[in-house]
Amino acid sequence: MNEILAIIFLLFAVIISFSKKLMLIGFQLFFDKQINLKLIGLLALIIGGLLLYAVDFSWSDRIWKNTLFVFGVISILRGLIAIFFENLVYKFAKIFSNNYYKFSITLSVLFLSLALLMVSRDYLGPVKNIDDCVSDELITIYCEFTNPEDIALLPDNEFLLLSEFGGIRPYEEKDGQGAFALLRLKDNKRINPKIIFSKNTWGDPKCTRTPDDGFGPHGIDLVTRADGSIQVGFVNHYPFESIEFFELNQNDAKWEMTWRGCVNTPKHNYFNDLSIRRDGTFYASHMYKRSITINEWLSAALFKYATGYVVKWDKESFTKVPNSDGSQPNGIGLDETNELLYINHNLGDKLEVVDLINNQVIGTYRINSPDNMIITDDSIWLTSLDHETLDALPCAESGSINCSLPFSIHEIDRVTLERKNLYSFQETVFGFPTTAYPINKTVYIGSFHSDRMASFTLD
Repeated sequence: MNEILAIIFLLFAVIISFSKKLMLIGFQLFFDKQINLKLIGLLALIIGGLLLYAVDFSWSDRIWKNTLFVFGVISILRGLIAIFFENLVYKFAKIFSNNYYKFSITLSVLFLSLALLMVSRDYLGPVKNIDDCVSDELITIYCEFTNPEDIALLPDNEFLLLSEFGGIRPYEEKDGQGAFALLRLKDNKRINPKIIFSKNTWGDPKCTRTPDDGFGPHGIDLVTRADGSIQVGFVNHYPFESIEFFELNQNDAKWEMTWRGCVNTPKHNYFNDLSIRRDGTFYASHMYKRSITINEWLSAALFKYATGYVVKWDKESFTKVPNSDGSQPNGIGLDETNELLYINHNLGDKLEVVDLINNQVIGTYRINSPDNMIITDDSIWLTSLDHETLDALPCAESGSINCSLPFSIHEIDRVTLERKNLYSFQETVFGFPTTAYPINKTVYIGSFHSDRMASFTLD
């Protein structure tokens, strides 16, 4: 709704500024009394009533609802004035036409400001302090995790593998070091996986690292390769940009990660997530240029223009996937059987489906700030930030790693992209979600900026 209102206000600003002749013709018809003023007043009353009905005749914690409420009241007042104070309307119309540019410039600036407000702010409700790591009646909290950005379920269905995100630009001055973690589901205990280094057999021989280099994991994917081995891949930001590969093995009921190689990220790319084929090739989402500034990022957030795309690595080089461009491509998912690539455009507020055979976009689902995705047999699970960019300023100013801004979890149909379920949360003990992973009747949630994981029960 925010984007729709922004477009409407922008159109009003343009029409008022550049359609003087059209406006003056309308005024002339008005002065010649060729327009039934009482009929216009009645129409204004109806429009005002519909606007108020759309927002339940009440004030809200959402800017778009309050905007409709105000315009609804104004429309009703205009209707009443047009019906009962006709001479006053004619007098004001005469003043407006004689001082057209004074009024039109003021109104254009007003509507332009409203358009910008619609795409930069939304939530007006309280943002409570949630530094205490305590569950509430809706959300179960798992402490001792730091920025658990992406999640993968291990083959035994008893552990979740997490990437503890260290940060990226422009949110941070430089890419940060992170870590890997396991969540044991039977007792919700954090476990640090054992990492073993071996030869680079799955990556590019030109990519090298030492056990002392550390990691900065971001997006995750896990696949069973054609030879039966279990491969997990990470987008890595520390101490250099790369894709890192590990083989997962279970030893005495404990999972071990054996490093099997890496691929250097091209200098002009800045990856977020990856999706691996069974043959070891993969797709990766390029967000934007590495040197992006916070002002450039905010500009992309406001105007939704393309900043990145998806690439494919064929074990030799990277090539761009046609028609994968978008505003900060984020989480991606591969349907290898049907040759479909699902792409979340985070700043573009949508999920798109690209047919990899015909290289065409064949489906779109609108959602605010989608991050990672989890694809199950019948569904796709997505997270949504139910607020706009500048709504997060109170959290940033507080210095807390946690933020209680509202969010939602969407379950959509894998084929039709129609929404099946929506789970919304507000003023709870978790925020900034990135991944929603359903396991039986529990949905586990990761976050890019939090000292905890979370879950809720499907009911």
